[in-house]
Amino acid sequence: MVRRFSTLDDDELRTALAELADAAAGRLEAEGVPRASQTATYQIDLRYHGQGFEIPVEVDRATVDGDLLAGLGAAFDAEHERLFSFLLDNEREVINLRVTVSGPRPEVAWRVLPEGSGDPSAALVRETEVWMDGATTSARIYDRSRLLSGDVVAGPAVVVEMDSTTLVLAGHAATVHPSGSLLIRPMNEEG
Repeated sequence: MVRRFSTLDDDELRTALAELADAAAGRLEAEGVPRASQTATYQIDLRYHGQGFEIPVEVDRATVDGDLLAGLGAAFDAEHERLFSFLLDNEREVINLRVTVSGPRPEVAWRVLPEGSGDPSAALVRETEVWMDGATTSARIYDRSRLLSGDVVAGPAVVVEMDSTTLVLAGHAATVHPSGSLLIRPMNEEG
């Protein structure tokens, strides 16, 4: 919305902000966040007519519901003076409108894998030849989704999953953390 203040009125600007807020709230509501627990914050990019840059101005609910253009103008002037130590006599104009709608943080439970015995053989897919350290060597391929907490994958090995592949070099071992992370460390001389 690129509009000079003289071509806008409070109701038109308030309606545009309400439409943005309603669209964002609808998307959150579709994700299971009830409107009653949502909050909206408003930001409007403003500039003096003829300027080549705009300044974002936070707008509180009271300003949106009150004398909107006057409140915006005062907030813009204060921010412009803070940033540049001067004001211009040019007309102000709206450049962008932004509304952010948020809800409470969802409760997210930590994923904890079942405890394994340390033996990853239940996740073994196959053995294959890989190129490592200038030569081909035999490596085991493991399905990450079948590894359990505490399982230890000794290299050379490859742990595969839908969206990534993890290489465990010879002389290293990957221990499966209870969260599912792979902690790869050099093995000691005893193995």
